[in-house]
Amino acid sequence: MINTPIYTKQGDNGRSYIPAFRDVKVSKSHIVFEVIGTIDELNSFIGLARSKLRQHRELLNLCEELRRIQTSLFKIGALIAKAKAVSECIDESESKWIENKIDHYSSMVFTDTFILPGGHEAASILHIARTICRRLERRIVALSENVPTLVCGNIIRYINRLSDYLYVVALYVNKVLGVEEEEVKV
Repeated sequence: MINTPIYTKQGDNGRSYIPAFRDVKVSKSHIVFEVIGTIDELNSFIGLARSKLRQHRELLNLCEELRRIQTSLFKIGALIAKAKAVSECIDESESKWIENKIDHYSSMVFTDTFILPGGHEAASILHIARTICRRLERRIVALSENVPTLVCGNIIRYINRLSDYLYVVALYVNKVLGVEEEEVKV
């Protein structure tokens, strides 16, 4: 079996092709690359959290939820890269699904205090993912302001809900694994 090389040498000068911009090479500093890269970073941290959570039988359902989220993030990145985000967008039901999950987990954890991010290693990774998700939201909003055809409202809504989900799930993981949260008085 012959593998195609993973490198193309097309971006060696700091510019690269992206389907959203047709046949024009775009600077890798363009906000669209920042968004796609941040989606990849978020997806990778969620994958790391899943790998830590798999060790705990009582959290295997959470691993499946996170896999669904990783798939949605991958689709969002592809839609933006191909300039199909507005025409095809992600379904509003994905945001509703996350809202239902937030309500479910929020009913099991205390969310009325400020806490220090941390606790169990998996929860800490989820907190990192949450902060990356917040950065992604800011970058997606900036992209939507600069190139409105690349981002639909459902994507912004989904990413906004996702950061809330990651927060309550981190609290839930600590609770299930018996790790006490560190509250902060402000």
